[in-house]
Parts: sequence; C-alpha cells; structure tokens
Amino acid sequence: MNTVPDNLKTPLVELLLTVADDKLMLGHRNSDWTGLAPILEEDIAFSSLAQDEIAHAAEFYKLAADLLESDPDKLAYGRKPDEYRCAAVVELPDEFDWSVAIARQFFCDHFDLLRLERLAGSSYKPLAALAKRLVAEERVHVEHADRWIRHLGGGDDDARQKTQAALDKLAPHAAMLFEPTIGQSELEAAGVYPAGKRDMFEQWSADLCAVAKDADVRLEVSRPPAGASGGRSGKHSQAFAGLLDEMCEVYRIEPEAAW
Repeated sequence: MNTVPDNLKTPLVELLLTVADDKLMLGHRNSDWTGLAPILEEDIAFSSLAQDEIAHAAEFYKLAADLLESDPDKLAYGRKPDEYRCAAVVELPDEFDWSVAIARQFFCDHFDLLRLERLAGSSYKPLAALAKRLVAEERVHVEHADRWIRHLGGGDDDARQKTQAALDKLAPHAAMLFEPTIGQSELEAAGVYPAGKRDMFEQWSADLCAVAKDADVRLEVSRPPAGASGGRSGKHSQAFAGLLDEMCEVYRIEPEAAW
C-alpha cells in the first residue's frame, strides 16, 4: 500500500520516530570521536559511520514528517525531551572509552540490521523501499563492529578486560531496544512492521553471542521485563537532557533558518 489507514498513522509515526531517534543520537555520540579514534583509518571509518547514522535518521524523519504534514527538522530538533523515542543505550556517554563506543555500536548495529530487514518487508511501500536501500549499509556497520569486538577480545589482557566491562555495562540498556513502541502490535498485524520467521530478540541474542564467543568474551542478554518502560515511552536517562541541548543548540537559535 502507498497510503496508511488513519488508525495506523499514529503507531507508524511512533515507529518511524523510534528508528530516527535511535540513529540520530547514536550518530551524534559517535561523531564525538572525530579526530580521536585510536588509529587514523578508524578515525575516518567511525566518522563515516556516524554520518551514515545521521543520514539514515534524516530519511526516517522525512517519512514521519510526510505523514504528519510537518517539517523533518522540527521533528529532529524541535520536540520536548519526553517526545523522543530513543533507547537509553544510544544516549549514554562513552566517556571516550573506545571499548564502550564499540560495544554500543555492536549492540545497536545488530538490532538495527534486524529492524531494517523487518521493515524491508513492510506492506507500506515507501517504508519498505527505504529499508531495502539501507540494509546493505547497515550490514557494513555490523561487520565493522564485529571485527572490532573480535580484535579487542583477541588483544592483551587489558583490552579484553575493558571490552568485557563495556559489554557487561551496556547489555541491560541494550535490551531496552526491544521495548515495544506505542501501537506496535497493530502495525505487526497489518504487515506494516512484519514479524520475521524467528523471534527478533532470539536472533539478536544469538548473533551477538556468536561473535562474543569468537572474541573470547562473555555476553549475557535478557529480555526486558514485561511492561518495562523506558525511552520508547519518553522516559530517558539523566544524560539525555544534556545530549539534546548540545545537539539542538543551533536549531533553537534560529528554527526557521534554511541551510
């Protein structure tokens, strides 16, 4: 279908904003590493990945804005904190600890790939077309994160211990990526957000654990408790307000400016 029934518009916008907000915050956090990555090649690569995330976010904001007859920039930068739908794992600062930055990318990229693969089968054709286009880029992100987890896990004791600590620290937050969006069950029933052949959490967990095993590090991820409420419901970490203020500073000075 090329149009969305009225009863599905609000749930679909919620889902689109969830994808866009996750990617925008992750891209913004990763952009902090520009000029600071451990090696020059990685400085270029990580900056490119951050740009990808922000560009992906822009595409999803545009889809949401079309449904709302609104402006994509206003959705990205002009909402109140409790109107954002990102998960806590993309909000948390990494304190310029490379192992934390990579662990965050590891959790989020595997989730994003599975989410985009689901969306690529959407009955809403504009969404399916966008997701299909982005899947290939997301696979590159996953390969990059997996390569670094294996590299760090296969390094000296210090690198392995820092990687283990980063995975342990972020795993509970990463699980909240699976907090359902408002109206998600209706989107699934209508095929707008179709379920895959395998439970998405089980697939995510299995993929992550396979890489962790190769890297000789431990990884335990558990489903969020039923009814757990977090970023998808507008409840954010203490770090979010500062992140949002930093990210929206220029927009707030001149919201109507054209760039």
